[in-house]
Amino acid sequence: MTAPCFEKLRLTLLTLLAVVCCFSPTTASAQGKPLKVFILAGQSNMEGHAAISTFDYIGKDPFTAPILKEMRNPDGTPRVCDNVWMSYLTGPYDGSANGEGLGKLTAGFGERGNQPTKISGKIGPEFTFGIYMEKELQEPILIIKTAWGGRSLNTEFRPPSAGAYKLPMETQEVWDKYPQGAHGVPKLEDRKKWQADKDAASGVFYRMMVDHVKMVLADPERVCPVYDEKAGYELAGFVWLQGFNDLVDGQTYPNGNYEEYSRLLSHFIRDVRKDLSAPKMPFVIGVLGVGGESENESFRKAMAAPADMPEFKGNVVAVHTAPFWDHDIATAEPKRGEYDRIVGTAHTLKADGTFNREWKWESYWKPLGQPLPEERIWRFITVDATEKKDTLETYDARRFRDITLPTGMENWHMPDFDDRKWTEGKAPIGKGLWDHSGIKLGKFPSAWGKGEFLLMRTSFEVESLNFDAYRIAVLARQGFHVYLNGQKIHTYIWWQDKPQYGSIVLGEEQIKHLKIGKNVLAVYANDQYERDSTEHYAAVDVWIEGITKADKERLDLALEEVLSPKDREALKGASNGGYHYFGSAKIFAQMGKAFAEALWSLRK
Repeated sequence: MTAPCFEKLRLTLLTLLAVVCCFSPTTASAQGKPLKVFILAGQSNMEGHAAISTFDYIGKDPFTAPILKEMRNPDGTPRVCDNVWMSYLTGPYDGSANGEGLGKLTAGFGERGNQPTKISGKIGPEFTFGIYMEKELQEPILIIKTAWGGRSLNTEFRPPSAGAYKLPMETQEVWDKYPQGAHGVPKLEDRKKWQADKDAASGVFYRMMVDHVKMVLADPERVCPVYDEKAGYELAGFVWLQGFNDLVDGQTYPNGNYEEYSRLLSHFIRDVRKDLSAPKMPFVIGVLGVGGESENESFRKAMAAPADMPEFKGNVVAVHTAPFWDHDIATAEPKRGEYDRIVGTAHTLKADGTFNREWKWESYWKPLGQPLPEERIWRFITVDATEKKDTLETYDARRFRDITLPTGMENWHMPDFDDRKWTEGKAPIGKGLWDHSGIKLGKFPSAWGKGEFLLMRTSFEVESLNFDAYRIAVLARQGFHVYLNGQKIHTYIWWQDKPQYGSIVLGEEQIKHLKIGKNVLAVYANDQYERDSTEHYAAVDVWIEGITKADKERLDLALEEVLSPKDREALKGASNGGYHYFGSAKIFAQMGKAFAEALWSLRK
């Protein structure tokens, strides 16, 4: 081929390549098409609590398996949508530390707790919404999502045109019956402050939502690099997924009458359109489907009602999410509570505080070492906090804390620490009367003493380490540290309202501190007292147990009576409570797809 011919061919190929690039989706906005902007807003279900770990479950159902293929790359990793950009404003429950998460749409734009700017391990409806909207439009998309857990439409998301919050007549009549306050009713002299607080909270999150959308749209290129300023943008749709806090608010909606929600949502639709200068913006109502189609019918009707109003015909649609409720998970979920209770309990007690040796699940795990736990001698001492930073002047439910110990006791948990001057006795070591759940603990082998904080040590001899797994069996009302041979193997910082021995399974990092021969176990804990009482009570006992492979197989087989293999398989698709649609990616994936399809229908 001659040089001129080669050059002509080269120029032709470059021209064709340029033409192809001009029609690439990533440059569609540069071809005169406005950037499509979608707004997603709501409370915790819009945040999204579906763990990525539940993705596999989507593929178990032939009906939803195709959705999973859209959500994943061939290697199984979550897909990244090169043509969809996210701005996600969220934050803690009270919105006190909001942050903006930015980036191309992928898994991880779900609930983020106290790290709003960081990709999480969860999704909401935004993931499949963006995937299917991108598939339909074949052009760049910007999603602006704002969501906070625990926010109601009647207060925090209250739209401006709805007016001030006012108690329903039925509720006011109840309040009038209790001027001194009772049953959650504030006293007469406190009601002005109650109304002032309600007014102050009203609309706060509505304004945060609108302000954030306006901020993003003031400079779309900051979020979406392919934005073409000349082509501009189009507010192509709004998706609202909220409702739980209103559903359970009997004060605002007495006797299950949710007509007020319909009124509020109608105002909400009008106000967001007005405030964002988009009078005909398509609007999707994600109708809360918690409980499935047999639950919460009156609330679901109230949520959907605005879509049937003449003024919203053709540009507002209600998408019912109840059909996506997973009944297999719903059936298994209550059983998981019983299952978790069993595996989380090492030993139960009778009403008089003695061991219940007849408990069905008692015999699989065996105490490790000699002497047996009931024969072991502990050495212990109690101390009080002496430094101001360590003391509590008033009752606090979360009372466990580390304090500065007396001089010379810094290494109290180490194996070679000299504890010969401490008190000796058997466990449980306790004080007062721990009366809970029909079980009374008040007669203890060893008396705790006066101090608030307890330090206790014992040793046991181990001949062999031939168990398949190990756990801590612990009786403790409050938090605690557990040390094994000088190494901390567990910390619990809350309180427990169950006078039973809890089960804490140890991992490899903790098990490695066990050894043949002498082992030293040490525990740090504190006592407890009631809010309106000076009476202190507590009980602490700890030991380590093991289970053989054969016994573990026997236990697993027996536990199938509580949680069947089918139930366990279903629960692989769940990662949270029922009010969060079980934290199931299968449910959230179907919702996101349905929201996208509903907006297509409105746009057409």
